[in-house]
Amino acid sequence: MLAKVAILFAVLAAVNASVLLGHGALVNTGVSARSQTQDAYGNYAFGYDIKDGLGATNSRSEVGDAHGNKKGSYTLADIDGRADESTTSPTDTDSTVVKTNEPGTAASAPAAALVLPALRRTVAPSLTM
Repeated sequence: MLAKVAILFAVLAAVNASVLLGHGALVNTGVSARSQTQDAYGNYAFGYDIKDGLGATNSRSEVGDAHGNKKGSYTLADIDGRADESTTSPTDTDSTVVKTNEPGTAASAPAAALVLPALRRTVAPSLTM
């Protein structure tokens, strides 16, 4: 009988020790939200927001219509301070504005890529000699 009581107390002590040391406590894994709508004509909208337990965030939203027009944005913020933000809106030539503080992305050294609005794709520049 004494052995059973000793085992019971040992189990209770182990459970309480794990909670006191932080191993059994609830962990904040973050929060998220999502939305989506669509009608019978092809118009739609969707979006999401995510914040993890450490403070990093990302979100995206987009709206579009039956004619293929789209407008949207996304954001990304890491816990170390890096951040990206992009906004796209339909115009005559389709424009995208990107803001970032990522290393190596200074405005003084843009990437060598051409955007062809008629094809709506990015292509690498050709080198001619």
